Amino acid sequence: MNRIGSLTRALGGSAVGSRALLNQLRAGSSGGLLGTRQRTILMPERTFFLSSWRKANATAGATASASENKNDYDWVSPEAQELIAKAYARHKQLADSGKSFPPGLSVEDMEKGLSEPIHFEPQTTMDHIAYNLMRFLRRFTHAFFRKKYDHHAVVLETVAAVPGIVAAMHRHLRSLRRMERDHGWINPLLEEAENERMHLLIWMQVTKPSMLERGLVITAQGCYVLFYMGLYLISPSASHRLVGYLEEEAHLAYSDYLRALDANEIENRPAPMIAKEYYHLPDNATIRDVVLHVRADECMHRDFNHMLSNKYK
Repeated sequence: MNRIGSLTRALGGSAVGSRALLNQLRAGSSGGLLGTRQRTILMPERTFFLSSWRKANATAGATASASENKNDYDWVSPEAQELIAKAYARHKQLADSGKSFPPGLSVEDMEKGLSEPIHFEPQTTMDHIAYNLMRFLRRFTHAFFRKKYDHHAVVLETVAAVPGIVAAMHRHLRSLRRMERDHGWINPLLEEAENERMHLLIWMQVTKPSMLERGLVITAQGCYVLFYMGLYLISPSASHRLVGYLEEEAHLAYSDYLRALDANEIENRPAPMIAKEYYHLPDNATIRDVVLHVRADECMHRDFNHMLSNKYK
C-alpha cells in the first residue's frame, strides 16, 4: 500500500487509478499495450514514470534488487515506450482545460496572416477535374444557402469530415495488407476528421437546420462517402487534391461569413460553450472568434492535403 501511495503522489492521481494503471502495465505483455487507447493515454512519459516508480520504491523502503527493477517493463520495447510517452504528453495537454495545444494563434495572426486565400494551381488532368468539380459544387451551395452562412457551414463540415476518416481507413488497411509501417499518415488524417466533426457540433449549437437541410446533409454525406472511397481506391493523389480544393472553398466560405459579421448582416452572438471549451476561448468570445479559429483549421487541412497529394506523385 505504501508503494501505491508513493506512486499516486508521484503521478498526481488516485490510489485506485494508480492500482488500475499497474494492473494494465502487468497485463500489457498479453493484451498488447499499443492496441489499447486507454493504456496509451494513461501511461506517463517513460523517463518520468520509471524514475518516479523507482523513487517511490525507495521512499517506501522497498528492497527490490536492481535486476528486479530493470525487468519491471522489459515487455515494452524502448521505441514503444517513447511513442507512448509522446502520446501521453499530447493527450495530457489536450485534456488540460487550462492550456491550449498547440499554442493558440492571436486574433491578429488569424485576421492578417490567414485572410488571403491560397490557391494551388492545377498541374495534371486530375487536378483540373478536381478543381472544376469544386467550383461547380460551390456555385450550387451558394445558390442554395445564399447568405445563410451558418447553415452553409453545417453542410460543409458534414462533407469535410468524411475524407479524413476514409483516407485513414484506406491507409490502415493498406498497412495491414502490405505488413509495413504507415509512416505517420493515419493519425493526422483521423485528427483531421475529428477536427471537422467538432466544427459540425459547434455550428449545430449556433443554428437549427431545417428538415430540408437535414435531408440534404444525409444525401450529400452518403454520396460523398461512396464517391470518395471509390476515388481513393483509384487515385489517392486525386483524392487528396480534391480535399485540398474543398478546403480552399471552405476558406472562402468562412471569409464571406466574417465579412457578413463585420458588416452587421449577421448578429455577432456569444460563442457556444462547446466552442469555448474546444478552442480555449475567453468567456466573452463571440461567433466571430469561432469563425476565425475554424478558418485557421481549414487552412491547415488545405495545405496538409495538397502536400499529401504531391507525396503520392
